[in-house]
Amino acid sequence: MRRSLGVGLWAISLFLLQSCGWYAKDQGVPAYLHIDTVQVVGTPQTQGTLSARIKDVWLYIDGDLQGAYPLPATIPLLREGTVRLQFNAGILLNGISATRAAYPFFVPWDTVVDLYRGRTDTLRPRTSYRSTVRYVWLEDFDNLGFGLRARSGSDTVLLRESRADSVFEGLSSLYMAVDQRAPYLVAESIDQFGLTAGKPCFLELNYRNNVPLQVGLQSQLGSDISDPLWIVELAPTALWSKQYINFSPYLGVVNGARYRVLLRPLYASGSTVAGRVWVDNLKLLQ
Repeated sequence: MRRSLGVGLWAISLFLLQSCGWYAKDQGVPAYLHIDTVQVVGTPQTQGTLSARIKDVWLYIDGDLQGAYPLPATIPLLREGTVRLQFNAGILLNGISATRAAYPFFVPWDTVVDLYRGRTDTLRPRTSYRSTVRYVWLEDFDNLGFGLRARSGSDTVLLRESRADSVFEGLSSLYMAVDQRAPYLVAESIDQFGLTAGKPCFLELNYRNNVPLQVGLQSQLGSDISDPLWIVELAPTALWSKQYINFSPYLGVVNGARYRVLLRPLYASGSTVAGRVWVDNLKLLQ
Protein backbone atom coordinates (compact mmCIF):
# COMPACT_ATOMS: atom_id res chain seq x y z
CA MET A 1 0.00 0.00 0.00
CA ARG A 2 2.79 2.35 0.92
CA ARG A 3 4.56 1.66 -2.36
CA SER A 4 1.36 2.11 -4.35
CA LEU A 5 0.66 5.40 -2.62
CA GLY A 6 4.21 6.62 -3.31
CA VAL A 7 3.95 5.69 -6.99
CA GLY A 8 0.56 7.38 -7.18
CA LEU A 9 1.83 10.63 -5.62
CA TRP A 10 4.85 10.62 -7.96
CA ALA A 11 2.59 10.16 -10.96
CA ILE A 12 0.26 12.95 -9.83
CA SER A 13 3.24 15.25 -9.20
CA LEU A 14 4.65 14.49 -12.65
CA PHE A 15 1.28 15.18 -14.22
CA LEU A 16 1.00 18.51 -12.41
CA LEU A 17 4.56 19.49 -13.38
CA GLN A 18 3.89 18.61 -16.99
CA SER A 19 0.60 20.45 -16.89
CA CYS A 20 2.30 23.55 -15.47
CA GLY A 21 4.91 23.30 -18.19
CA TRP A 22 2.27 23.11 -20.88
CA TYR A 23 0.42 26.01 -19.29
CA ALA A 24 3.59 28.09 -19.16
CA LYS A 25 4.27 27.36 -22.81
CA ASP A 26 0.75 28.31 -23.72
CA GLN A 27 1.13 31.57 -21.80
CA GLY A 28 4.34 32.24 -23.70
CA VAL A 29 2.81 32.13 -27.19
CA PRO A 30 3.26 35.66 -28.57
CA ALA A 31 1.22 37.78 -30.89
CA TYR A 32 3.20 38.97 -33.91
CA LEU A 33 3.46 42.22 -35.84
CA HIS A 34 4.98 42.09 -39.32
CA ILE A 35 6.33 45.19 -41.09
CA ASP A 36 8.13 45.19 -44.43
CA THR A 37 8.78 48.89 -44.97
CA VAL A 38 7.76 52.36 -43.81
CA GLN A 39 6.43 54.65 -46.53
CA VAL A 40 7.26 58.36 -46.55
CA VAL A 41 4.48 60.60 -47.87
CA GLY A 42 4.47 64.32 -48.49
CA THR A 43 4.73 67.07 -51.10
CA PRO A 44 7.91 66.89 -53.20
CA GLN A 45 7.36 70.37 -54.62
CA THR A 46 7.93 71.94 -51.20
CA GLN A 47 9.68 69.17 -49.24
CA GLY A 48 12.02 67.75 -51.84
CA THR A 49 12.45 64.08 -52.62
CA LEU A 50 10.47 61.51 -50.63
CA SER A 51 13.14 58.87 -51.14
CA ALA A 52 14.14 57.31 -47.83
CA ARG A 53 16.38 54.70 -46.31
CA ILE A 54 14.46 53.65 -43.22
CA LYS A 55 16.34 50.79 -41.58
CA ASP A 56 14.41 50.21 -38.33
CA VAL A 57 11.19 50.83 -36.51
CA TRP A 58 11.26 51.96 -32.90
CA LEU A 59 8.17 50.51 -31.27
CA TYR A 60 6.24 51.93 -28.32
CA ILE A 61 3.26 50.16 -26.74
CA ASP A 62 0.97 52.37 -24.67
CA GLY A 63 3.86 54.84 -24.43
CA ASP A 64 6.54 52.34 -23.34
CA LEU A 65 9.52 51.68 -25.61
CA GLN A 66 9.76 48.01 -26.60
CA GLY A 67 12.86 48.25 -28.78
CA ALA A 68 14.22 48.97 -32.25
CA TYR A 69 13.65 46.30 -34.92
CA PRO A 70 15.53 46.10 -38.25
CA LEU A 71 13.29 45.99 -41.32
CA PRO A 72 11.72 43.82 -42.53
CA ALA A 73 10.64 42.80 -39.04
CA THR A 74 8.37 40.21 -37.46
CA ILE A 75 8.00 41.37 -33.86
CA PRO A 76 6.84 38.94 -31.12
CA LEU A 77 4.81 40.52 -28.33
CA LEU A 78 3.78 38.73 -25.15
CA ARG A 79 0.65 40.83 -25.06
CA GLU A 80 -2.97 40.40 -26.03
CA GLY A 81 -5.99 42.61 -26.26
CA THR A 82 -6.28 46.19 -27.48
CA VAL A 83 -3.06 48.21 -27.43
CA ARG A 84 -1.95 51.55 -28.79
CA LEU A 85 1.15 51.27 -30.94
CA GLN A 86 3.56 53.98 -32.02
CA PHE A 87 6.31 53.47 -34.59
CA ASN A 88 9.22 55.84 -35.11
CA ALA A 89 11.19 55.49 -38.35
CA GLY A 90 14.85 54.70 -37.71
CA ILE A 91 17.94 55.57 -39.77
CA LEU A 92 21.69 54.98 -39.70
CA LEU A 93 23.44 58.14 -38.53
CA ASN A 94 26.09 58.99 -41.12
CA GLY A 95 25.57 55.56 -42.69
CA ILE A 96 27.12 53.73 -39.72
CA SER A 97 25.24 50.56 -38.74
CA ALA A 98 26.35 50.88 -35.10
CA THR A 99 24.67 54.30 -34.75
CA ARG A 100 20.98 53.69 -35.28
CA ALA A 101 18.48 56.32 -34.21
CA ALA A 102 14.92 57.45 -34.73
CA TYR A 103 14.96 60.23 -37.34
CA PRO A 104 13.89 63.41 -35.53
CA PHE A 105 12.23 64.96 -38.59
CA PHE A 106 9.71 62.15 -39.20
CA VAL A 107 6.28 62.06 -37.55
CA PRO A 108 5.61 58.89 -35.51
CA TRP A 109 2.90 56.59 -36.86
CA ASP A 110 0.15 55.70 -34.36
CA THR A 111 -2.42 52.94 -34.55
CA VAL A 112 -4.58 50.74 -32.33
CA VAL A 113 -4.40 46.97 -32.76
CA ASP A 114 -6.22 44.03 -31.17
CA LEU A 115 -3.50 41.49 -30.43
CA TYR A 116 -4.24 37.76 -30.38
CA ARG A 117 -1.74 35.14 -29.28
CA GLY A 118 -0.42 33.13 -32.20
CA ARG A 119 -1.75 35.56 -34.82
CA THR A 120 0.39 37.73 -37.13
CA ASP A 121 -0.88 41.19 -38.01
CA THR A 122 0.77 42.85 -41.01
CA LEU A 123 1.08 46.62 -40.65
CA ARG A 124 1.98 49.24 -43.25
CA PRO A 125 3.24 52.32 -41.38
CA ARG A 126 3.44 55.68 -43.08
CA THR A 127 5.33 58.73 -41.99
CA SER A 128 5.87 62.30 -43.14
CA TYR A 129 8.08 65.22 -42.29
CA ARG A 130 7.08 67.15 -39.20
CA SER A 131 5.33 70.46 -39.80
CA THR A 132 8.06 72.19 -37.78
CA VAL A 133 10.88 71.16 -40.14
CA ARG A 134 12.77 74.03 -41.75
CA TYR A 135 13.90 73.23 -45.29
CA VAL A 136 17.11 75.22 -45.26
CA TRP A 137 18.28 74.04 -48.68
CA LEU A 138 16.73 71.86 -51.37
CA GLU A 139 18.80 71.03 -54.46
CA ASP A 140 17.69 68.44 -57.02
CA PHE A 141 19.98 69.64 -59.88
CA ASP A 142 17.07 69.74 -62.32
CA ASN A 143 17.67 73.41 -63.18
CA LEU A 144 20.50 74.62 -65.41
CA GLY A 145 21.92 76.58 -62.51
CA PHE A 146 22.45 74.85 -59.17
CA GLY A 147 23.62 75.80 -55.72
CA LEU A 148 27.12 74.29 -55.71
CA ARG A 149 30.40 75.41 -57.23
CA ALA A 150 33.93 74.07 -57.45
CA ARG A 151 36.03 75.61 -54.70
CA SER A 152 38.98 77.76 -55.66
CA GLY A 153 42.02 75.55 -56.14
CA SER A 154 40.06 72.61 -57.55
CA ASP A 155 41.60 70.88 -60.57
CA THR A 156 38.31 70.42 -62.38
CA VAL A 157 34.70 71.60 -62.49
CA LEU A 158 31.25 70.40 -61.48
CA LEU A 159 28.99 68.99 -64.17
CA ARG A 160 25.26 68.49 -64.49
CA GLU A 161 24.52 64.93 -65.67
CA SER A 162 21.27 64.15 -67.50
CA ARG A 163 21.78 60.61 -68.77
CA ALA A 164 19.07 58.32 -67.46
CA ASP A 165 21.56 55.83 -65.98
CA SER A 166 23.27 58.64 -64.04
CA VAL A 167 20.21 60.27 -62.46
CA PHE A 168 18.51 59.00 -59.34
CA GLU A 169 15.21 60.75 -60.04
CA GLY A 170 14.05 63.83 -61.87
CA LEU A 171 15.98 65.28 -64.80
CA SER A 172 19.60 65.62 -63.66
CA SER A 173 22.22 64.93 -61.02
CA LEU A 174 25.54 66.45 -59.98
CA TYR A 175 28.57 64.71 -61.51
CA MET A 176 32.11 64.96 -60.13
CA ALA A 177 35.12 63.31 -61.76
CA VAL A 178 38.71 63.05 -60.54
CA ASP A 179 41.70 61.29 -62.11
CA GLN A 180 45.50 61.46 -62.40
CA ARG A 181 45.42 64.72 -64.33
CA ALA A 182 42.80 66.37 -62.08
CA PRO A 183 42.89 64.65 -58.68
CA TYR A 184 41.53 67.43 -56.46
CA LEU A 185 37.95 68.69 -56.38
CA VAL A 186 35.90 70.25 -53.60
CA ALA A 187 32.28 71.25 -54.18
CA GLU A 188 30.94 73.94 -51.87
CA SER A 189 27.47 75.41 -51.51
CA ILE A 190 27.34 78.85 -53.07
CA ASP A 191 25.17 80.12 -50.23
CA GLN A 192 26.04 80.14 -46.57
CA PHE A 193 23.28 78.87 -44.32
CA GLY A 194 22.22 80.06 -40.90
CA LEU A 195 22.01 76.97 -38.67
CA THR A 196 21.02 77.01 -35.01
CA ALA A 197 23.23 75.27 -32.47
CA GLY A 198 21.45 72.89 -30.14
CA LYS A 199 18.80 71.83 -32.68
CA PRO A 200 18.86 68.69 -34.86
CA CYS A 201 20.40 69.37 -38.27
CA PHE A 202 20.82 66.82 -41.05
CA LEU A 203 21.89 66.71 -44.66
CA GLU A 204 20.09 64.10 -46.76
CA LEU A 205 21.55 63.01 -50.08
CA ASN A 206 21.29 60.31 -52.72
CA TYR A 207 24.62 59.27 -54.20
CA ARG A 208 26.53 56.71 -56.27
CA ASN A 209 30.32 56.57 -56.35
CA ASN A 210 33.36 54.45 -57.13
CA VAL A 211 35.68 56.43 -54.82
CA PRO A 212 35.05 57.61 -51.24
CA LEU A 213 32.94 60.75 -50.92
CA GLN A 214 33.60 63.08 -48.00
CA VAL A 215 30.86 65.34 -46.64
CA GLY A 216 31.65 68.31 -44.43
CA LEU A 217 30.97 71.80 -43.21
CA GLN A 218 32.82 75.09 -43.06
CA SER A 219 31.64 77.86 -40.78
CA GLN A 220 32.10 81.60 -40.77
CA LEU A 221 31.44 83.94 -37.85
CA GLY A 222 32.15 87.53 -38.72
CA SER A 223 35.50 87.52 -40.49
CA ASP A 224 36.61 84.25 -38.88
CA ILE A 225 36.45 81.29 -41.27
CA SER A 226 37.03 77.79 -39.94
CA ASP A 227 39.03 75.06 -41.60
CA PRO A 228 36.88 72.53 -43.48
CA LEU A 229 35.44 69.96 -41.08
CA TRP A 230 35.06 66.61 -42.82
CA ILE A 231 32.32 64.81 -40.92
CA VAL A 232 31.83 61.55 -42.77
CA GLU A 233 33.39 59.51 -45.57
CA LEU A 234 30.88 57.55 -47.66
CA ALA A 235 32.20 54.29 -49.05
CA PRO A 236 31.84 53.49 -52.76
CA THR A 237 28.54 51.98 -53.86
CA ALA A 238 27.68 50.64 -57.31
CA LEU A 239 23.98 51.34 -56.75
CA TRP A 240 22.30 54.56 -55.66
CA SER A 241 22.20 54.89 -51.89
CA LYS A 242 20.75 57.35 -49.39
CA GLN A 243 22.38 58.73 -46.27
CA TYR A 244 21.46 61.03 -43.43
CA ILE A 245 24.47 63.08 -42.35
CA ASN A 246 24.18 64.36 -38.78
CA PHE A 247 25.48 67.92 -38.60
CA SER A 248 23.95 68.55 -35.17
CA PRO A 249 27.07 67.96 -33.00
CA TYR A 250 29.22 70.15 -35.23
CA LEU A 251 27.33 73.40 -35.04
CA GLY A 252 29.16 75.95 -32.88
CA VAL A 253 27.85 76.76 -29.42
CA VAL A 254 27.71 80.43 -30.45
CA ASN A 255 24.77 81.11 -32.72
CA GLY A 256 25.20 83.53 -35.59
CA ALA A 257 27.69 81.48 -37.58
CA ARG A 258 26.89 80.65 -41.17
CA TYR A 259 27.84 77.40 -42.86
CA ARG A 260 28.78 76.06 -46.26
CA VAL A 261 28.19 72.41 -47.16
CA LEU A 262 31.22 70.66 -48.67
CA LEU A 263 31.55 67.54 -50.86
CA ARG A 264 34.88 66.03 -51.87
CA PRO A 265 35.57 62.88 -53.93
CA LEU A 266 38.81 61.26 -52.74
CA TYR A 267 41.19 60.17 -55.45
CA ALA A 268 43.96 57.76 -54.43
CA SER A 269 47.34 58.95 -55.63
CA GLY A 270 48.69 56.65 -58.33
CA SER A 271 45.34 55.01 -59.04
CA THR A 272 44.69 54.11 -62.66
CA VAL A 273 40.91 54.15 -62.17
CA ALA A 274 39.16 57.49 -62.61
CA GLY A 275 36.95 58.52 -59.72
CA ARG A 276 33.27 59.06 -60.48
CA VAL A 277 30.65 60.47 -58.09
CA TRP A 278 27.00 61.26 -58.74
CA VAL A 279 24.89 63.16 -56.19
CA ASP A 280 21.18 63.94 -56.26
CA ASN A 281 18.57 65.46 -53.95
CA LEU A 282 20.51 67.41 -51.36
CA LYS A 283 18.25 68.39 -48.44
CA LEU A 284 19.54 70.45 -45.53
CA LEU A 285 17.01 70.29 -42.70
CA GLN A 286 16.67 71.79 -39.27
